[in-house]
Amino acid sequence: MEADASQVALIVLGAGLGSRFAGDDKLGADYKGKPVAHHVLAAVAPFNWGKKVLVHHGRPQWSGLFAEHGFELVENEEREQGMLSSLHLGAEAAGDLPRAMICLADMPLIESGIIAALLARAGEAESAAVASRSGDYRGPPAVFATHLLRSLPKTGEGGARGLLMDAVFVDCDSNLLRDIDTVEDLKSLSLD
Repeated sequence: MEADASQVALIVLGAGLGSRFAGDDKLGADYKGKPVAHHVLAAVAPFNWGKKVLVHHGRPQWSGLFAEHGFELVENEEREQGMLSSLHLGAEAAGDLPRAMICLADMPLIESGIIAALLARAGEAESAAVASRSGDYRGPPAVFATHLLRSLPKTGEGGARGLLMDAVFVDCDSNLLRDIDTVEDLKSLSLD
């Protein structure tokens, strides 16, 4: 049974410090003719989300297209506190929706097939967490019970890793889960 996306809040995280990306805004960097952050939009567009939220910092230029696609823009003014602060803001914005799909704006290769597989598995699973897996990687995109996100500490790195202990996993192609942390990562992706 496929999870009803109308009961899921889509939360795209795009407020990280990006400190390893040579001082520039990595999410605004060009990848295949558009900002890195815009690539996730194609992967999530086919679904009828209960709510769409972008957690960002400083109203970057690339955030405008998210607003045009119906995202609520939530600014993380405390991004120095780590990814957990963004997860809390996203979970708060999710309102009373029971589940939240977490996607990272710095993963431009994510495809809608991964999103569909995660939603389907979330609909079948007894677990309150369903995450992507490839090799040693376990993490977003991932679906969590919203109340679990709210129960996390409000500061720190590591995101929702603690919630993955009892997660159900969807195996994914490792290339599709690549993220961009450095200029070298972006160059490497551009060569593929």
